[in-house]
Amino acid sequence: MFVYILLVLIVIERTKMTEIPVSVHLPFDETFAEFRSAATGDDSTPVTIRWYRLDQHSRRTQVVNRTGQVNVTVSEDGTTLSFFVTANDTAGWDLLTGSYQCEATNGYSREVANFGVTIDPPPTPPDSSTPVGKLLLHYAIV
Repeated sequence: MFVYILLVLIVIERTKMTEIPVSVHLPFDETFAEFRSAATGDDSTPVTIRWYRLDQHSRRTQVVNRTGQVNVTVSEDGTTLSFFVTANDTAGWDLLTGSYQCEATNGYSREVANFGVTIDPPPTPPDSSTPVGKLLLHYAIV
Protein backbone atom coordinates (compact mmCIF):
# COMPACT_ATOMS: atom_id res chain seq x y z
CA MET A 1 0.00 0.00 0.00
CA PHE A 2 1.26 3.42 -0.99
CA VAL A 3 0.14 6.68 0.50
CA TYR A 4 0.88 9.83 -1.41
CA ILE A 5 0.81 13.13 0.33
CA LEU A 6 0.84 16.20 -1.81
CA LEU A 7 1.75 19.41 -0.09
CA VAL A 8 1.22 22.65 -1.87
CA LEU A 9 2.62 25.84 -0.49
CA ILE A 10 1.02 28.97 -1.80
CA VAL A 11 2.83 32.17 -1.04
CA ILE A 12 0.85 35.34 -1.49
CA GLU A 13 2.84 38.53 -1.85
CA ARG A 14 1.84 41.30 0.55
CA THR A 15 0.29 44.43 -0.85
CA LYS A 16 2.90 47.16 -1.09
CA MET A 17 2.27 50.79 -2.03
CA THR A 18 4.75 51.95 -4.63
CA GLU A 19 3.37 55.49 -4.85
CA ILE A 20 2.02 57.21 -1.73
CA PRO A 21 -0.20 60.33 -1.67
CA VAL A 22 1.36 63.34 0.04
CA SER A 23 -0.33 66.00 2.20
CA VAL A 24 -0.81 69.40 0.57
CA HIS A 25 -1.15 72.94 1.88
CA LEU A 26 -2.73 75.14 -0.77
CA PRO A 27 -3.14 78.89 -1.29
CA PHE A 28 -6.73 80.11 -0.93
CA ASP A 29 -7.04 80.79 -4.67
CA GLU A 30 -5.96 77.31 -5.84
CA THR A 31 -8.47 75.47 -8.04
CA PHE A 32 -7.02 71.94 -8.29
CA ALA A 33 -5.42 69.25 -6.14
CA GLU A 34 -4.47 65.75 -7.21
CA PHE A 35 -3.29 62.72 -5.27
CA ARG A 36 -1.82 59.55 -6.74
CA SER A 37 -1.25 56.08 -5.45
CA ALA A 38 -0.01 52.81 -6.90
CA ALA A 39 0.50 49.40 -5.35
CA THR A 40 1.71 45.92 -6.17
CA GLY A 41 0.68 42.55 -4.82
CA ASP A 42 0.42 38.92 -5.75
CA ASP A 43 -0.36 38.32 -9.42
CA SER A 44 -3.19 35.94 -8.48
CA THR A 45 -4.98 38.59 -6.42
CA PRO A 46 -5.38 42.01 -8.04
CA VAL A 47 -4.82 45.11 -5.96
CA THR A 48 -7.70 47.53 -5.39
CA ILE A 49 -7.11 51.13 -4.33
CA ARG A 50 -9.76 53.09 -2.43
CA TRP A 51 -9.82 56.59 -0.96
CA TYR A 52 -11.39 57.59 2.34
CA ARG A 53 -12.04 60.78 4.27
CA LEU A 54 -11.43 60.56 8.02
CA ASP A 55 -13.65 62.36 10.50
CA GLN A 56 -12.43 63.79 13.82
CA HIS A 57 -12.75 60.28 15.36
CA SER A 58 -10.79 58.65 12.50
CA ARG A 59 -13.92 56.95 11.15
CA ARG A 60 -13.68 56.41 7.41
CA THR A 61 -16.12 57.42 4.69
CA GLN A 62 -15.28 56.28 1.17
CA VAL A 63 -14.63 59.12 -1.28
CA VAL A 64 -16.75 58.85 -4.43
CA ASN A 65 -17.15 60.95 -7.55
CA ARG A 66 -19.32 64.03 -7.12
CA THR A 67 -20.05 67.26 -8.95
CA GLY A 68 -21.47 70.52 -7.72
CA GLN A 69 -19.85 73.28 -5.71
CA VAL A 70 -16.76 71.06 -5.67
CA ASN A 71 -15.90 68.32 -8.14
CA VAL A 72 -14.34 65.16 -6.76
CA THR A 73 -13.06 62.52 -9.16
CA VAL A 74 -11.66 59.08 -8.45
CA SER A 75 -10.09 57.60 -11.57
CA GLU A 76 -11.58 54.39 -12.99
CA ASP A 77 -8.59 52.34 -11.85
CA GLY A 78 -8.65 54.05 -8.42
CA THR A 79 -5.08 55.34 -8.61
CA THR A 80 -5.92 59.07 -8.72
CA LEU A 81 -8.07 61.33 -6.55
CA SER A 82 -8.71 64.85 -7.90
CA PHE A 83 -10.41 67.92 -6.44
CA PHE A 84 -11.62 70.84 -8.59
CA VAL A 85 -12.85 74.01 -6.91
CA THR A 86 -13.95 77.32 -8.45
CA ALA A 87 -11.25 79.99 -8.17
CA ASN A 88 -11.30 81.85 -4.84
CA ASP A 89 -14.03 79.55 -3.47
CA THR A 90 -12.80 79.11 0.09
CA ALA A 91 -16.17 77.65 1.07
CA GLY A 92 -15.57 74.94 -1.53
CA TRP A 93 -12.16 74.15 -0.07
CA ASP A 94 -13.70 74.12 3.42
CA LEU A 95 -15.75 71.14 2.23
CA LEU A 96 -12.56 69.29 1.24
CA THR A 97 -10.10 70.35 3.94
CA GLY A 98 -9.28 67.51 6.30
CA SER A 99 -7.64 64.13 6.77
CA TYR A 100 -7.73 61.38 4.18
CA GLN A 101 -6.56 57.81 3.81
CA CYS A 102 -5.63 55.77 0.77
CA GLU A 103 -5.95 51.99 1.09
CA ALA A 104 -4.46 49.39 -1.23
CA THR A 105 -5.58 45.80 -0.70
CA ASN A 106 -5.46 42.47 -2.48
CA GLY A 107 -7.98 40.85 -0.14
CA TYR A 108 -5.28 39.15 1.93
CA SER A 109 -3.19 42.10 3.00
CA ARG A 110 -3.48 45.86 2.87
CA GLU A 111 -1.38 48.97 3.21
CA VAL A 112 -2.70 52.42 4.05
CA ALA A 113 -1.30 55.92 3.73
CA ASN A 114 -2.70 58.94 5.56
CA PHE A 115 -2.52 62.45 4.13
CA GLY A 116 -4.22 65.80 4.59
CA VAL A 117 -5.53 68.82 2.73
CA THR A 118 -5.18 72.27 4.26
CA ILE A 119 -5.81 75.68 2.71
CA ASP A 120 -4.64 79.20 3.52
CA PRO A 121 -7.43 81.58 4.51
CA PRO A 122 -8.05 84.43 2.09
CA PRO A 123 -6.35 87.73 2.95
CA THR A 124 -8.35 90.00 5.23
CA PRO A 125 -9.55 93.09 3.36
CA PRO A 126 -8.51 96.39 4.91
CA ASP A 127 -10.99 98.09 7.21
CA SER A 128 -12.84 100.74 5.17
CA SER A 129 -12.46 103.27 8.00
CA THR A 130 -8.67 102.98 7.93
CA PRO A 131 -6.91 105.13 5.34
CA VAL A 132 -4.95 102.96 2.97
CA GLY A 133 -2.46 105.63 1.96
CA LYS A 134 -1.97 109.38 1.66
CA LEU A 135 -1.43 111.40 -1.43
CA LEU A 136 1.21 114.06 -0.85
CA LEU A 137 1.49 116.96 -3.24
CA HIS A 138 4.68 118.92 -3.49
CA TYR A 139 4.88 122.07 -5.52
CA ALA A 140 7.08 125.05 -5.80
CA ILE A 141 6.35 128.61 -6.94
CA VAL A 142 8.92 129.89 -9.33
